[in-house]
Amino acid sequence: MTRLTLADAQASRIPKAIGTIPTAQKFIDMLNEAQERLLHKGLWWGTYGKFKIAAYDGTLTMPPELATIETAAVSHIPVAVHDLWYEFLDMGFGTRSPDTVGTAAGSSLDGSHGVTGIPEATYRGNFPVFRDMTHNSNPKKIVLVCDLATDATKTVTVLGYDANNNWVRTSTGGVYSDGETIALAQSPGTTSTNTFSRITGVRFNSARSGQAWLYELDTVTSVQTLTGWYQWWESNPSYGRWLFPQIRPVNTTCTPPAAWQQTWSDNRLPDPSGTCNPILVEIIGKIDYRPVVQTTDYLTIQSIPALKFMCQALKKEEVGISVADVQEAVGYESMAVVELDNQLDHYLGSGRRMGMNIMGSTGDGDPQEIFV
Repeated sequence: MTRLTLADAQASRIPKAIGTIPTAQKFIDMLNEAQERLLHKGLWWGTYGKFKIAAYDGTLTMPPELATIETAAVSHIPVAVHDLWYEFLDMGFGTRSPDTVGTAAGSSLDGSHGVTGIPEATYRGNFPVFRDMTHNSNPKKIVLVCDLATDATKTVTVLGYDANNNWVRTSTGGVYSDGETIALAQSPGTTSTNTFSRITGVRFNSARSGQAWLYELDTVTSVQTLTGWYQWWESNPSYGRWLFPQIRPVNTTCTPPAAWQQTWSDNRLPDPSGTCNPILVEIIGKIDYRPVVQTTDYLTIQSIPALKFMCQALKKEEVGISVADVQEAVGYESMAVVELDNQLDHYLGSGRRMGMNIMGSTGDGDPQEIFV
């Protein structure tokens, strides 16, 4: 197949079907809204893929291109993916501890030893950086670096808490506001005035053409640690993060067993190097929505017929004044979904075999696979 771009949509029958011209901003806006609406409705062709992502301190943070984890595997073994609510089930395992190493006792699945080591991925929320600040007593500052000279002097506001866990506020022209505003600069970058112990928000105050990096600077050792990496289109970054309790924290001394495998007696991911380096986790991730702007930008939804129907639905929604208009819009949207289903069959094969996992439990609370 040919990977579709905005230019392909402009050259299609979609503009004529909704009564606009291909180069009109109205058409591009409607096309983007159609993509976002359809993306939220399912796992369509081209909207997901297989990736390997590093987990630091037992946590994995999504890159900006990905919205979520659909399924994951650690050491080639699939693990369950859970949301925030799962830890609080009345008859569940209990809350997870990212700080406790899953020893034979600490890995107990009965909920009496901190419940670490469970082979799963548990959603932890969204964060503006891909890893937290280093946990030691040395005060930390922030260093911001950009790659292009055209982005130098553009400002970034970093929100968070200082070394004393006080909320950072700064004065500009006698007016106090949250966070500290820092100007971008090419290497070696610009260092913050305030210390930071935790970053809760990163806001780019103007459009950029290139990338930017955020480093944690240890003011005692002068060691810089990459903490955030931002692409040109990001303005208020927020990334999903998952905890993998069976992966050892990187600051723990590892003594891996003889076999490179997981066992129920030591329910952790051993590190063959013995140094607890970041572990690569295999995932199937869903692509996040990103609007097309230039004619060469790739479409997220790779079906012109589906996009045509969805654009027609949007047009009918906006001008509709009767029940019949609403019903017609729903009909167009349903036809868009049918087109996407048909496209999946076309590229994956209508005769494909699909597996199913059904999880139950035994009396002692251990997970039990009862059907695969």
